[in-house]
Amino acid sequence: MKVTRMNIEEFTRPLKRKGITKIKTKIIEINLEELYIRYGADTFAVAQIPGTKGEYRYFFCCPQCGRRCRVMYEAHAVYACGTCHDIHRDTLNRTKTDCTYYWERALREARKVQPDYTPTRGGYMFGKFPNRPKRMRIATYLKHWRRFMDYMDKGDRYWIK
Repeated sequence: MKVTRMNIEEFTRPLKRKGITKIKTKIIEINLEELYIRYGADTFAVAQIPGTKGEYRYFFCCPQCGRRCRVMYEAHAVYACGTCHDIHRDTLNRTKTDCTYYWERALREARKVQPDYTPTRGGYMFGKFPNRPKRMRIATYLKHWRRFMDYMDKGDRYWIK
């Protein structure tokens, strides 16, 4: 399923910079006074709340549930918030009882030290943590090393079970 993402800031930020509230082109029409955005054939209601310095913060109103949201997703030719499309559920309910989850986290920590790091033995068979780069602080290096070791230990414990 292909999902496209549309952020409210993509529409409002250029208008705020120029100090205008309306714009109309062939593809898009934005009216922040009447609170709507027309994008192609779709029209989205917009909500506003007071922001800092006398300005407003803008949100999409989800067409399905009516909630305010900063991001709208298009899936199956229907725009809705991430909750309606169950997009957030994929990341919130991931399982942490699998060894590969922790080994992937360990690999991510190693790549914070050396971006092109790959395990020397392949797969998740890590040889050793990469050496400290020349300009990295020792405290930062040790922080990543500790996290790497913690993730490796957790992954190994789940693998042994």
